[in-house]
Amino acid sequence: MFSGKDCVATESALCIFYYYILLSIYHYFIYFIFIIISIIFYLFLILYSFLYMQARALLKLHHSNICAYKELFVTWDNEVIVKFLGQMVDALFYIHKQSIFHRNLKPSNILVTGEASFMLSDFSTETLMTDEMKWKIRVEENSKYWMAPETFVFSFTEKSDIWSLGCILLDMTTCFVLNAEEITSLLQDIRQDISRLEGVLTLMQNGDNSSLPLFPILFMMLQIEPSMRPTAKDLTDVPFIRECLTVAGASSVKLKKSLPPKIIDVLLEGGIESVLDFMQAFWDIEEVQAKAIQHLASFIRDKSALPYLRMFTELITFAMKTHVDSLKLQVDGCSLLLEILSQEQDVVMALDENVTSSLLDTVRKYSENEELLSLVCTLLMMISASEVAAENLRKVGVIPDLLSILRNFLHNEKICLSCCGVLWSLAVSENNVDQALLKSAVPVTSAVLQEHLQNGRVTESACSALWALSLQGCLTENEYEPTTALLLDVLRTNPERPVLVKNACLALASLLRLSEISALRFITDSKGSGINVIKDAYHLHFDDLEVVESICMLTNEMVQYGEMVVLLVESLPLPHPQKVAKNTVTVAAQGHVSCSQGRLRVRERINWN
Repeated sequence: MFSGKDCVATESALCIFYYYILLSIYHYFIYFIFIIISIIFYLFLILYSFLYMQARALLKLHHSNICAYKELFVTWDNEVIVKFLGQMVDALFYIHKQSIFHRNLKPSNILVTGEASFMLSDFSTETLMTDEMKWKIRVEENSKYWMAPETFVFSFTEKSDIWSLGCILLDMTTCFVLNAEEITSLLQDIRQDISRLEGVLTLMQNGDNSSLPLFPILFMMLQIEPSMRPTAKDLTDVPFIRECLTVAGASSVKLKKSLPPKIIDVLLEGGIESVLDFMQAFWDIEEVQAKAIQHLASFIRDKSALPYLRMFTELITFAMKTHVDSLKLQVDGCSLLLEILSQEQDVVMALDENVTSSLLDTVRKYSENEELLSLVCTLLMMISASEVAAENLRKVGVIPDLLSILRNFLHNEKICLSCCGVLWSLAVSENNVDQALLKSAVPVTSAVLQEHLQNGRVTESACSALWALSLQGCLTENEYEPTTALLLDVLRTNPERPVLVKNACLALASLLRLSEISALRFITDSKGSGINVIKDAYHLHFDDLEVVESICMLTNEMVQYGEMVVLLVESLPLPHPQKVAKNTVTVAAQGHVSCSQGRLRVRERINWN
């Protein structure tokens, strides 16, 4: 029998035995883990050595047609961020100027090519992003963190790229205070609430302050509403961004040169010659040119300025061409040119192709600015009065631009008046004008007449353009009848304006010469016969030689249709020889000689009344 002491001793021995067994197992486990870790470590070293040897071999490649590998490590600091921002704004300014949007700007699409040297890459998505289904399927979810709010309804503009750049910049400036998850959450939140940036600003103020100047720019770039967001061009005017562009050595953005304002004011205090010399000496400084143009305006009404007006014109147009990005300079320059040309017509005759080319550059640059286009189109109309200037306008290809302006600003009376005036000058030119271009002007000119039927001045100009286009044979068969009806409406609406009546009658005469359809519509128009319209116009303007001559020309064109208009023409009291000069009656009597009895009767009627 075992005693109690023997039992205790046995249990103690068993515990000690189990302890040593467990201790041995633990030691073996630790040893096993150590062996596994050592094996993994050695495998890693072998793999690293293998990759390193390959990388070193690639680093030795130096060939102009092989993409090189670089080993570099860049730490974000304020200097690097400044260069990055300058280079990226410069790159976006360049592609946006070419009407290209990146559409998928994110950190992985920006290559680090050297110490603080960056390149925008991966433009393949520019094509991908034009297809909504492809976008939904192929664009990775993490790419969308950098995308502007409007892109989620598949609306992309140049301002979408600005938002993406703002997100990247925000990531770079906050990576010291926020971890990856917090940044991702922030990028998602600011699409709904821009005020989330204020919390980040507070964090930055408590820590590193070097990036604080960037936050006003971030607030601009990360506006939820695209209309409130700046373009790359707008950013180049921000003083801090201009510093970034200077540091980055921007190649696309022309950094403005400047002079202290006080020096400019002192240099402009002299007379006309000193101002002109100043403009020539500092032709590349926008502020100098803008102030000089304002200063020249004070000399225009002075007779002593007359010998310099041609030089004024040349320097103003050169300044406009050089600083085409300055809207204010364009407006002031056009206003001053209008004043010069209205005073001295000889200046118009002297304008060369460079002037017309400069004005066309302005038209194309500001194709949506109604106020400026109104000024430029008026200038073009005045210039086109000269045959030489009209030929220069034709050479620089102004017609497509005029038609585009008319389509976009059909409601603007001043623009329509001016553009139709230019079209008339180009259409009546003896030089060959592209017929296809002139034909495309017919529906646009007709639209002007319909839009401004009640405005006599605009319809006068449009009728003259339509007359010139019909003389050039630009109307198609389908346009004869509606154009005839439109011209009759013009005469019914504005019978009291002699120039309008003359232009409309000349246009109708040209149409009747071309088409029997026009003649039929003229006689049988649903709103009343054109004969009655012409009769009323004659009663109002019987003492105006030019109007009567145009009416006689129109009547003469009706002669070719013989018997069908005899009875209608007999109701028209044509001018008495005592009231109208003999040459007018002679013009009216001219026509196609024919043995047709009806035609002879009409001619007899014209001669005897």
